[in-house]
Amino acid sequence: MRHLNRVAKLNRSKSHRKALLQNLANALFEHERITTTSTRAMELKKVAERLITLAKRKDQHSMRLVFSMLRNKEIVKKLFADIADRYSATNGGYTRVLKIGNRKGDNAPMAMIELTLRKEKEGKKEKPKEAKEGGKPSKETTKEVEAKKEPKTKKEAKEKKEPKAKKEPKTKAEPKAKAEPKAKKETKAKKEAKAEKDDTSAPKEKKPRKKKEETKE
Repeated sequence: MRHLNRVAKLNRSKSHRKALLQNLANALFEHERITTTSTRAMELKKVAERLITLAKRKDQHSMRLVFSMLRNKEIVKKLFADIADRYSATNGGYTRVLKIGNRKGDNAPMAMIELTLRKEKEGKKEKPKEAKEGGKPSKETTKEVEAKKEPKTKKEAKEKKEPKAKKEPKTKAEPKAKAEPKAKKETKAKKEAKAEKDDTSAPKEKKPRKKKEETKE
């Protein structure tokens, strides 16, 4: 007889067990499919289906009850706006548990729990079709590839031309900088030569010699 064995304790205290189911329920409503041990999945099934039935009411009191369990505003909005609308025409059977096998490490029985009306993700974009035989691309694809390559070649040509244009003014500016000190040197030499000529051209005035005074005894 299974008296007082309605809740699986999962080898945890009440507060720890409540936090565990809260995290599992948030993960289930966010990803819509999770893998866990079979005992946890069966306990999560009871909690998740009760929360979905509350969300189908769509009143403020039920929203507060759901938030007291999940404590996540984004998940509560998704539950009331999206998930509850999927099950508006069904009563019960919101989740399913599929057994996967035993875990390699501790040989624990694993299971996958998911929503029965799970929203499929958008598929990847289709690739451009190729020719039937040989796997060669069609003419349209080759033209598109060539058109894409053209702007790259123009950009490369511009990048090669730009450094040449920048180098030219540098080469011109260098001789100018060197020519300036030469002009300065020439002007100094000319000034010195002019000063020498002026000295030679002007006759020097002879100063009269002072006669020695003879001292007579």
